[in-house]
Amino acid sequence: MKGKKIYPFIIVTILVMSFIVTYDINEKNDKNFAFADTLTELSPVIAASDQPISEIKYDIIRDGVENETKVVKNDNQFEGYEKVIQSGSDGMKKSVYQETYLDGELISKNLEEEIVYKEPVDKIIEIGTRKHLVTSRGGFRYSNELVLTATAYDLSYESTGKNPGDPEYGITASGTKAQPGTVAVDPRVIPLGTKLYVASIDGSPDYGFATAEDTGGAIKGNKIDLFMESGTDCYNFGRRQVKVYILD
Repeated sequence: MKGKKIYPFIIVTILVMSFIVTYDINEKNDKNFAFADTLTELSPVIAASDQPISEIKYDIIRDGVENETKVVKNDNQFEGYEKVIQSGSDGMKKSVYQETYLDGELISKNLEEEIVYKEPVDKIIEIGTRKHLVTSRGGFRYSNELVLTATAYDLSYESTGKNPGDPEYGITASGTKAQPGTVAVDPRVIPLGTKLYVASIDGSPDYGFATAEDTGGAIKGNKIDLFMESGTDCYNFGRRQVKVYILD
């Protein structure tokens, strides 16, 4: 009887062990499936190594900075005078560029900073500005030029209000004898004794070299009266614009 009661226990034990083994196998299969899903999801991350590689570099370039030339005017020197009063020299600068590369190929280059570490020195040239004038009567130098209204006068009573025999007949305000080349001026505009050259503007012959030696009641402001030897010459001259050069 004792031997018969053992069999049911053995059968139960076998059934329990079979269930445990089956559960263990199924659990392992489920874990394998889960692991396989994880690899599938990670596979795009592995493929990311094929993306382009970006790289940034910096390039430093040193260059010269050109000097400038400046001109200063000297009113005491005549035209044509030129002198270097300061020699120029170039400066130096450093330029920093940012370069962007994609897979080793340069795709952009931008200036990030520019530093001048040696300033350039300007070259300075002095030039003369006093004028030269070349005419059919020769060349001369002058300091100023004026455009004036010109008339003409002679020794007649109509021009001077004096007759031959009068004490001051033919004598200018400066005490000199009136003659061709004598002109009457407003001393506030052109001082007496000033050397002049009277040039025509309308193409007629120039009056030429003259001296401001006389005055006149009607000669005020920007006017000048030119001495002529006859009334006919005065009439033919009339009234016209002239250019008057103040000679040195």
